[in-house]
Amino acid sequence: MNRMMVPKGRGPLASRDAPFFALQRGINRMFDDLWHGVDMPAVFTGHRFPSLEVHDQDKEVKVSAELPGLTEKDVDLTLENGILTLKGEKKSETTETTEHGVMSERWYGRFERSVAVDGIDEDAVTASFENGILTVTLPKSERQKEAVHKIPIAAK
Repeated sequence: MNRMMVPKGRGPLASRDAPFFALQRGINRMFDDLWHGVDMPAVFTGHRFPSLEVHDQDKEVKVSAELPGLTEKDVDLTLENGILTLKGEKKSETTETTEHGVMSERWYGRFERSVAVDGIDEDAVTASFENGILTVTLPKSERQKEAVHKIPIAAK
C-alpha cells in the first residue's frame, strides 16, 4: 500500500487550510527565522574556506588563496603526486568590555583544500604570503609541454 504524505483529491486534508499544511508552513517559517540575519554555514551554501583562484597560464599555474587574519606560520603547503594541498588552522578570539559586563567570543576551525596540478616542475614551485593572500607559482614542466600532441579525429 502506497501512502502519500501530501493528500490529493477532495476531503478535509486536501485543502491548503488543513492542519498538515499549517504545520508545514510553521516549520518552514521557523527555519527561515532561524537563519534570518545570519550568514549560512558553509555546509549549506557550498562555500569552502579558503577561497581559491587557479589560473592556468602558458608557462605556469598560479594558485591564490585568501587567508585573512592568518600568517604563513598558520599554513601548511604540500605538493604530492600532482596534488597541491593547503592545510591550516584559523583561530579567533575577541573580548569586549562594556558597562554591562564582558563579552568574549572564540572561534576555531581547521581547513584543507586540494587542487590537481599535473605536469608541474616540482623543484621550481614557489610560494609567497602577503596581506592575507597566499600565492603559489607552479612552473609547468618542459617534458610535459613536449609530450602533449594533438590527435586527429576521423569522420566516419
